[in-house]
Parts: sequence; C-alpha cells; structure tokens
Amino acid sequence: MYGYHNKIARVNLAEGKVTYEKLSDEVIRGFIGGKGLGYYLIYREVPPGTDPLSPANKFVFAPGGLTGLVPGSSKVIAVSKSPETRLISDSSGGDAFGPKLKGHFDALIIEGKSEEPVYLYVHDGEVGILLAEHLWGRGNYEVAREIWEEHPQASIALLGPAGEKLSRIANIIYDTERASGRGGLGAVLGSKGVKAVVVEPGEKPKVANPGEFQRLWQSFYDEFATNPKYEHSRNYGTSDGLRSSASLGMSPAYNFSRPYIPDELASRLGGDEVKKYEITPEWFIHGKSCPIKCARYVEVEYKGRRIRVKPEYESMAMLGAATGVFNFPAVAYFIHLVNDLGLDSIAAGNTIAWFFEMVERGLIGEDEIGFPVKGFGDEEAEERLIKLIAERRGIGAILADGVKRACERLGRGCEFAVHVKGMESPAWDPRGRRTYALSYATADVGASHLRGWPRPHQLPNQGPAKELVPSMIEGRDESYITDMLGTCKFVPYKLEDLARLYSLATGEEWTVEGLRKRAWGVESIARIHDALDWVTPPFDDMIPPRWWEPESEGPAEGNAAFIDHNDFVEARSEFYRLRGWHEELGVPLPETMEKLGLPEFREDANKALEIIKKRIGA
Repeated sequence: MYGYHNKIARVNLAEGKVTYEKLSDEVIRGFIGGKGLGYYLIYREVPPGTDPLSPANKFVFAPGGLTGLVPGSSKVIAVSKSPETRLISDSSGGDAFGPKLKGHFDALIIEGKSEEPVYLYVHDGEVGILLAEHLWGRGNYEVAREIWEEHPQASIALLGPAGEKLSRIANIIYDTERASGRGGLGAVLGSKGVKAVVVEPGEKPKVANPGEFQRLWQSFYDEFATNPKYEHSRNYGTSDGLRSSASLGMSPAYNFSRPYIPDELASRLGGDEVKKYEITPEWFIHGKSCPIKCARYVEVEYKGRRIRVKPEYESMAMLGAATGVFNFPAVAYFIHLVNDLGLDSIAAGNTIAWFFEMVERGLIGEDEIGFPVKGFGDEEAEERLIKLIAERRGIGAILADGVKRACERLGRGCEFAVHVKGMESPAWDPRGRRTYALSYATADVGASHLRGWPRPHQLPNQGPAKELVPSMIEGRDESYITDMLGTCKFVPYKLEDLARLYSLATGEEWTVEGLRKRAWGVESIARIHDALDWVTPPFDDMIPPRWWEPESEGPAEGNAAFIDHNDFVEARSEFYRLRGWHEELGVPLPETMEKLGLPEFREDANKALEIIKKRIGA
C-alpha cells in the first residue's frame, strides 16, 4: 500500500535476534497505524493477565499512517501493557523519532528480556542490538549527547534512571524534550534492559498521488503558519494553558482542591511569563517543520544552575500549580529534572501534590518522611522528592509507583488521591465542564484529557450529562483518528482534510465515516481485552472522590463533576449504548464487532460478557 513499507521489525531480546515481517494491506486497512496498529499487535500477542514487567509483555513503537508526510505529523505512538494500570496503554510522542522510524518500518516490536543492558540501532531498514552497559544509570541529557556524537543525524527514544529502577510512572523521552509520558511505559523498556532506541533517517514511503499531495501539503502549511486565528497558538503554544484552566474552574491547583485561582496567580506560570525566558538555540534549525509549534525553548537560572527546556502546559501545571509552586524558573528546572530522569511529569506532579496535601493535613510527618516537608509550595522538597522517586530511595520508593499505590501502601489519603484506574489525572479538573468527567471515567488508559471533550462548553449543573455524550464520542473518535494517523491534536485539521490527505497518500478512497469506524473498532478491542483481564466496567468506570466535592468559588462554584450520582450513571449507560456495548456491563456486544467489520473479535466479546456477569454475580 502506498504510504507504508508494509514491514514490521521484531526484536527478540532473549534470543538476540531481529526478524522482519510483512504487514498486510488488510491489517493496515483495519487499524491504519499508530495507536490502532499498536493496539492490534498487543491484543494479538500479549494475553490478558500478563504481568506488564515480565518478559511476556511486549512493547510497540508505531508511527501513524501520515507520520512525517503532512505538516504537524511528527507522532509516534508507544503501546504496551501498562505497569501502572495493567491496561493496554498508549502514549504519543513528538520530535523526529516518529518520522525517522516511518522511513524504515510501520512498527517496531520489542519482546523478551536482555540479560545485559542494550540499545537498538535502526539504520538502512535494519535493526542492530548493541551493548549499553556504559550508558546504564546515566541521565537522558548526558546519554543523548554521547549518542549524538556518534550518530549526529539520529533521533533517540531514551530510558532514564527511573525506568531502569522500574518506577511505574517512568516514561520514554524523545530527543531530550518530548515524551511518551503516560502509563509508566518506561518501566517496560527498563524491565527488558533497553536503554535507548536510536533511529537514523530512512526512506520516506511513497504516496500514491505526489503532485496533488504536495499541493495540499503546501496549502495546509501556509494556512496554519499564517492565518491570524492561529496566532495565539503559534505565539504561546500551550504555555498559556493555566490562565485558561484557572479561569474556567478547571485547574489542578493544590492537588485539585482549588480549580479556580485568580489570574494574578495563574499568570506566574502563564504564557507571557514563559516568553520572558524564550530563546532560539544556536543549533536550532529553522525550516518547514511544524507550523504551530506548541512549545519553545526557554533558558532559566535556578539555584546557580542554567538549564534549557521546552515547557508545556501539562508539565507546568502539574509540577507547578498542582504542587503549589508558582515560580517559573523552579518549575522549568523540575521539568528539566523529570526529563533527565525519565519520569512522567503529569504523574510525578500529581503524586507529589497528593503527598503535599498529606503533609498539610498532618497525615504524614518528618518521622516517616526522613526530612522536613512544609507542604504546598515547598520547592526544596519537590526537587528532593523527584530525585528520590527516580532512585526508588526512602519515601520515594513508595511514591515511585504512582498515587494509587502510594495511598494504598500508606493506608491513608486515598480519598483525595486523584486518579482513574490507577492513572493520575492530568491538568484539567472536570468539575468545570459538563460531561467531561465521563471521558476520564471511560477512557481506555485511565485518566486522560485526550479521549474526547464534550461540546458545547457548559457547567455540570446546566443539564443532564447524558445530553452531551454524543459530542464526547465524536471528540473521542477524533482523538483516536489523529493518534492512528500520527498527526498532532494542536494542528487544526478538519477530519475531512485528513481523510483527503490519507486517500491521496494511500491511493484508496477514505471517508470521515470510514476513519470513525476504525476508531470505534480500536476502542472496542481495547475494552474487550481489559474486561478479559481485570476491568469490571460498572465498578471501575468511576471518578475519584475529589471530583464529587462541589467547587467552592469561581465560575464553577457549587458544581461537582455531575449533578448527582444518578446523572453520572445515566450518562455512562448512554455512552455504553451509543458505543454498541452492553448498557449495564460496559462490554462490546458480539454483534457490534460484526458491524465494525471485526468478526474475529466476536468470540472474545462474548467471552468478556460472560466473565463480567460472573464477577458481578460473585
């Protein structure tokens, strides 16, 4: 098929062997690439019940169907069974890794476990397995510099010390400033002994209609790069997000206890503050990369250390506002630190914010912690905790696996631990948007802000949540489609545009309806696999207690995430119904899998239904 190499590389670390397999057009048509292809491969090869940190788990890097082919299409999707949630989990990452991998393969599968540290070297359509003992234990910035000295044109997926120590909130860092951050996927690579994946430029796959494709490419690039309505995004990227979330009563400030904060406070971590420190590194190459650019380099000095980093909203909000630190140089340093150590900035910030609230409430003290912690706003303690988490040392050994396990191990504080199915919430409190908490509750990976935003923007008390479920599903499908195609959610393509571009790339006719059908199918197979594993939807598609607390001030004052519990249950049932899932059990119906053109999953859907019925009966 045009737009693909029809090739998968499989690295068996236990045997030290690499094999190459044909990827059929039939599988591509069914799952496209990126998230879709990754879920299909993990579903087929990692049975429910597999220990995520065992050699039996597998790891997939999958560029999208349009990765590297259209403006703003840098994404690679990392997919594995999450050691944090035990769900099939995916996390997208940017920079050059995805486009360069797309030049060689449509997916890279890593399986088994190496007895000694290794890194993978992808070049000329092949993968080499090289020893990495000299890199093990070192931070991502240092490792990247050393690898680039030998391979200056390569892009690198990096495993930090946190992943080596199997922290369940460890991530994958691309080229030092981008991440596949969620789900603790870094611990999977750590369990396999993989320190890095180094990818040289390859041969971009040919498109079916190069003339028209290039004309559209230029048209979209010019539109996104010059249209005044995208000026705010081009100027600030996501860095002004805290001012928006705070003004809506949706910020994560002080462990989600103050979703509304005044603009004066939010501005300390806002776009104009960030721009004071903005720089253009001397080695930065200008050219036709992303026309939006959601992040820019800044240079700050903090405690005598001068660092460069590319901050974005989620990292600033969770390592700053959530922990009560409103000092931008400090927060920029924390972002640099988690990037170097290989920690998910969202999960780390959420967990530390919860820990600070524990201190504020007097539920834990210096005798247990081992050093003084003041609570919210304690910069010294936050820096120390980040390092201890990555090292799995002292109190960090408890926090290293995320907020759910931490509160359970300590036996306290779970009522204000903000997560869904074990995954920490990102930086958008759903009490400021009607039906939005349903997106968190039902998302395939746990709490994710990238699984559908209901429209229009209304407060939960403005009407039944079920009324906005169709719009949430539309948003979820759109998110899946961009993750299958490898395009960025901040580049404002319409779905009709993506269908046209994908048709020109592949030489086959694609419609928005066809893309939505693939998204629906991928979500359904994820739900089947999770039900066969451990998820019992009526019990597990839930939200944390904090979001049942009404907001105390601001535009969402008096609003909890739903009008009441019945409002939530009705909206959830409506979501199940519209998805073609059992309205009470939340599992895809066998006939739905037939309707989606996935009859091979019908038997598993039926088996999942029976398993859930037995669990509930028990």
